[in-house]
Amino acid sequence: MLVLVLILAVAAVAAVLVGAAGLAGRLPDTGFVGVRTEQTLSDPLLWRTANRVAGPGIVASGVIFGGGALVALAMDAPWSYVAVTVAVVAGLFLAGFGALQGARAASIQARLQMPDATCCSADDSAEAGGAPSGDPAEDCGVAGGCGACALKGMCDHEARPA
Repeated sequence: MLVLVLILAVAAVAAVLVGAAGLAGRLPDTGFVGVRTEQTLSDPLLWRTANRVAGPGIVASGVIFGGGALVALAMDAPWSYVAVTVAVVAGLFLAGFGALQGARAASIQARLQMPDATCCSADDSAEAGGAPSGDPAEDCGVAGGCGACALKGMCDHEARPA
């Protein structure tokens, strides 16, 4: 049991350090820790945004890991395994939730950084010398057009959303 408690304690310290560095915006892009998505690895601003949002969840998971290690030390053998299991499951869930929120924040930040484009009817034909038709069906080449700005990026001529 002592080995499990030591592993949990090391995980607690690591999670608190990583979460605090992410929260402070000082987590280096090493490729080992942090919210690592295609977007966050491609842009330092998105990296900082994602890890700042994920930081509190990761710190909280470290606190749960540490609490689980302390509780496991205080309990007898059968219940100490239960305490370690609960701490690991709860901590991983919380860290995963924080990372998911960080990835979502980076995705939103990436969309905000995209050039201003309204809907499918705002195509690039005006830049190519022609006038935009204003008809989404004509711009997209499908009956009914894109339908809404919610589908921005679904036309072939638009940049894909992140």
